[in-house]
Amino acid sequence: MRKILILCLLLVLAAAAWPVYVGVQVETALREARTGQLGDFRFHHSVVDYDRENYRARATTLLHVVGYRTDFELYLDHRIRHRLLGAVVDTRIASRQDPADLPPHWGAALAQAEPRADSWLGLGGGVSSRLSTRSVQLAWNDADLGNRGGRLLEVGAGQGGLSLSSERLVLSFDTETLRLYSGDASLLLDEFHYGLLLHPGPEGLYGRLPDYDLGLGAGRLSLQRDGREQFGAESLQMSAWQNSTLRQLDSLLRLRAKEVRGGDLELEGLDLHLSALRWHRPTVLGFIQAWEGMASMQLDPQARTGLVLGMVLDGLQQMIADDPRMLGGISVNSDPDKRLRVHLDLGLQGDAERIATRPLEVLDLALDVEVGRGLFEELDTLAGAPEVLQTWLELGITDGWIEVRDSELSSRVRMDEGRLRINDSDQTILLLALVFALGQGMF
Repeated sequence: MRKILILCLLLVLAAAAWPVYVGVQVETALREARTGQLGDFRFHHSVVDYDRENYRARATTLLHVVGYRTDFELYLDHRIRHRLLGAVVDTRIASRQDPADLPPHWGAALAQAEPRADSWLGLGGGVSSRLSTRSVQLAWNDADLGNRGGRLLEVGAGQGGLSLSSERLVLSFDTETLRLYSGDASLLLDEFHYGLLLHPGPEGLYGRLPDYDLGLGAGRLSLQRDGREQFGAESLQMSAWQNSTLRQLDSLLRLRAKEVRGGDLELEGLDLHLSALRWHRPTVLGFIQAWEGMASMQLDPQARTGLVLGMVLDGLQQMIADDPRMLGGISVNSDPDKRLRVHLDLGLQGDAERIATRPLEVLDLALDVEVGRGLFEELDTLAGAPEVLQTWLELGITDGWIEVRDSELSSRVRMDEGRLRINDSDQTILLLALVFALGQGMF
């Protein structure tokens, strides 16, 4: 019996002392300055003050954000409670934060939002947080709008989450309303939601071209001007993902909507997808860097076109060994008279030498288009110059580019070994004329 009492006493002492040990571990982890990068933004987090007791602690940390014309410091206050397997942290904007130290309008927005995070720090590392904000209404003037007025941003009360570890970053945010007014134009989003799962890239950093899964959507979207809707959508959903190695990159984008409106045109059941497979990752990174450098240079249009064409050809020579391919498709409406179906399969075949000497021969293209006559007539009416589309339709039917079957217009485009075929008719001469026209006399 005595041994049991001693064992129980030891367990009680261990349970009482363990949160103290947890507090030491949490303080050690928080005091370690951390620097990370997400896209073009660099984050540095460090501790300013730390006051630890046995079962609780208080801390103030500094988050420094730099990137894309942004450079500011944000102070955060943390109340920490030590538990057996980790610590509970309540985080708010620090009372010492001076709104004047933040970018314009950020101070006012943070004061209204009163953001709060309830987090869990495990002993194994990583953090998981629940985020909440109050509604925000922010107005400012913009010199670009002149006499048309300023801008107004309204964001409803929101909630979300943040989970961060060395293996992944998860970020989400939901709000009932998000509205932006700019002059006589406005963008309205109801039931807005955002979710991002991010993995470090092959280099181990959250830098450019990381692996990710993205979800973005709204129950209703409406773009208006002078109080009249120019574009609208119901149950709009966008998803995208990217997966890569040091050499290859695969990505996918998909857009769906229950209904899409544009002027007098209404479409239902929109489903659009586009994917890029086996792209050469170092080439894509190099192209991004070269494009940014070229954007800062003062170049005349012809020189810019030449540089872009040169970069594209060099990039294709690097990519072709991996058999890169782009797949895409659009599906709209279920009524055959108003249906639209598009399927795209575009790839490269051959080798780098073939691209340099006979670039058209490396293209492998399959494009199928089906349009209901009723939808074509609606587009004809909305174009503002119906005689142009009607003339184009008659010409396409005469030349065999467009086939008519009942209420459907269709075209099949194939390109292989440098030959272009439209509905099984050889149109290679048309292809060559188009290439020379786009080249603006460079060939």
